[in-house]
Amino acid sequence: MSEFDSAGTLSKSPPKSLAAFLAAGEERARLWQPEELGAIFRHQMSAPILMDLGGLDPATAGRLKTLSNAQSLLLKSFLDLFLHPVPPIELLTLSKDFAKGNMEHPDSSLPNEVAAVLYYVSIASALARLDRRISQLSDTELKRGLEWAKSKAWVEPRLQQLLEEALQKLAQGGPIP
Repeated sequence: MSEFDSAGTLSKSPPKSLAAFLAAGEERARLWQPEELGAIFRHQMSAPILMDLGGLDPATAGRLKTLSNAQSLLLKSFLDLFLHPVPPIELLTLSKDFAKGNMEHPDSSLPNEVAAVLYYVSIASALARLDRRISQLSDTELKRGLEWAKSKAWVEPRLQQLLEEALQKLAQGGPIP
């Protein structure tokens, strides 16, 4: 009568094994359906930049406010920023860093896929609109990431076009680093 006692086994497991077991459950809980990712991404694109990036240090937050209101650019949302014909490079860099921070943080409220698309769209906007590179990724890594982001059905067509423009710029020899 050697019935397996799962509760007893778990209670006697080393802490690292328990942590791995719990983390695996969290990973499965974070899986999102494409329509959910689309809804989250659309919400993020319409979110006020000052709200999401406002958790920065006071000097950076002040600079952010100045940049987003400068010269009547009216950059109120991430979508406004990415679709602007000449977006401020500093805001694109802050957006990229915000996305990267969310990708790397285990407790981020943004699904990793949404944060990753935000990351690549920030880079794409700098490439396509400003002929500037704001990433240390190699051309191969960048191409792979831009293509991946562009392939997501839940990314709005104007941003998919922006990603395509960045891919074309990269294929032409890309911007000066």
